[in-house]
Amino acid sequence: MQNNHLAEKWQEKLIFFDHAFQPIVNPLSGSLFAVECLLRGHEKAGFTNIFNVFDTAYDDGELLSLDLELRKKAIAKFSEIECFKKIKLFYNFDVRITNMCNYSPGVSRNILEGFGLDPGVFCFEISERYHTEGKIDRLLNNAKSSGCQIAIDDFGSGFANFELFYFSEPDYLKLDRFLITNIDKEVKKRKFCTHITNLAHFFGISVIAEGVETEQEFLTCRDMGVDLIQGYFIQKPVTDINLIESKYEIIEELFKKNKRKVTQDSHLVNNQMIQLSPIHRTGTMEELLEKISENTENPVVPVVDNSNIPQGVISESNLKKYLYKPYGKDLLFNKSHTPSIAKFITKCPTVEITVPLEQMLEIYVANPEAEGIIITSELKYHGFMTAQSLLNTLNEKNLAYARDMNPLTKLPGNNIINSYLNKSFKDTTTSYIFVYFDFDNFKPFNDRFGFRQGDRAITLFADLLKEHMNDERAFIGHIGGDDFFCGAGCSSDTDDSCLNILGNIRKIIKIFTDTASSFYDFKEQESGKYVAKDRAGTTKSFPLLTVSAAIIRIPEGERNTTAEELSNILAMMKKEAKMSTTKTSYLDIGAEGIVSTNENLKYLTSTI
Repeated sequence: MQNNHLAEKWQEKLIFFDHAFQPIVNPLSGSLFAVECLLRGHEKAGFTNIFNVFDTAYDDGELLSLDLELRKKAIAKFSEIECFKKIKLFYNFDVRITNMCNYSPGVSRNILEGFGLDPGVFCFEISERYHTEGKIDRLLNNAKSSGCQIAIDDFGSGFANFELFYFSEPDYLKLDRFLITNIDKEVKKRKFCTHITNLAHFFGISVIAEGVETEQEFLTCRDMGVDLIQGYFIQKPVTDINLIESKYEIIEELFKKNKRKVTQDSHLVNNQMIQLSPIHRTGTMEELLEKISENTENPVVPVVDNSNIPQGVISESNLKKYLYKPYGKDLLFNKSHTPSIAKFITKCPTVEITVPLEQMLEIYVANPEAEGIIITSELKYHGFMTAQSLLNTLNEKNLAYARDMNPLTKLPGNNIINSYLNKSFKDTTTSYIFVYFDFDNFKPFNDRFGFRQGDRAITLFADLLKEHMNDERAFIGHIGGDDFFCGAGCSSDTDDSCLNILGNIRKIIKIFTDTASSFYDFKEQESGKYVAKDRAGTTKSFPLLTVSAAIIRIPEGERNTTAEELSNILAMMKKEAKMSTTKTSYLDIGAEGIVSTNENLKYLTSTI
């Protein structure tokens, strides 16, 4: 190794430098996952900003030597954090170091081992701020071979990020603060970040949202499926390590308040998931072969780090050229040839247990060379899904779907309706219209004409819904009896499809009212009423059968109404719709409050 001694000029400045740490947490539990190390004290050392420190060191030819000293200080301070053995350290790495003449690999590993730390806890953060030719691949290869991890920083802040993403095969992707600021208010940012997150997950890469400063930004990022959160909303960078918490209660409380319900998909995945025993990334070749032999049907071994975070998998096929050739096993057990099992780790798609089954299938299909997908719970290894177990889970879901179908109308029932509502509430990039249909005076109609005619009226209305609410973004369901539900998404608040949906609802009401009149005799049709018994058994006149519709529009953006509140509002709206001459009541629940076409309804909902 060449001389990395720091020049006296820089030794004098080194004493002024310190490191602050900012937490990176799990958005579901508030548990501390990692800390990012940030340099402090540049003013005392005589520099205008942090970039000026490294630019000057680069010009002096001292960049590597300075960085090594700062790296030692950072790791030493990190090791004093109470829970340091359970978390990771993210360290900003100036890629120009790879162009220094005294650059050599393996230094970080040696420093970490000196503190009794596994290299897997250390993550290099790299960005496209400085372009280097030809040597950055050495950094990536050296980091991975030593067991350290890679994160792309400031993703979305420049134009070459995707090239870096493509070649670096990172473990983490950090969404730049530009994309996160006001993400709850800007649809374009949400759509962009959603696509990036999905793309990263296809490759088994975890996504970190940095620069999260408000509760609304946090909730939006969490509901988009971002894996980790960093920002002032959780905690500002602190130089006092005693202020770093192992769990942040503000996140834990938000999770309890807005807890994602355990979905039917989660239960199905748990039932079909294969419990493959993982191996630590520093495990021995003997342990690896033993685990492979234990899984004869699925010769795959998931690999995890100290925190039980998946690193990838090793399959029997990775070892074939050693296992089935003369002297192959000797090479495997030869430490000079095979110093670690890490060289055999391959990337594997990784998804949280809360991810919908359809998305799991998409991720698997997008990775045809993968052995399966790793399932995590709060980012920790939970189990493994093969192609067969995914198909079994899909089959179970289809059977559950069929069992929930209404036998009369063949429309989805309450479980599927609730699932649709929950999914729609999480989709803040789309404006939605929800409709609750309810027949007017259906009981006396049933009593007068019998259940056969009642069933005909119900199937008539179901057929009208199928015919006129047939947009690909529309969903229709049968709550039960004479109650129906319809939902539809619109691309934006100005989308003509929203107006078309409202027009279709009125058309359905009119066609149903006109067609239902055929159930009555001529005199009843002429008078617009018929005689039947009410709920108390008293004979009285009733208007001809029609249907009322309670309509709610929820615009794109942060939801200010919960699903439970929506149910209460709909109950009030049904009464208003029945009293209305149009048989409809309309409510717009937006960020600016409630706008209603019914004054009584506006008054009733003013406190919600």
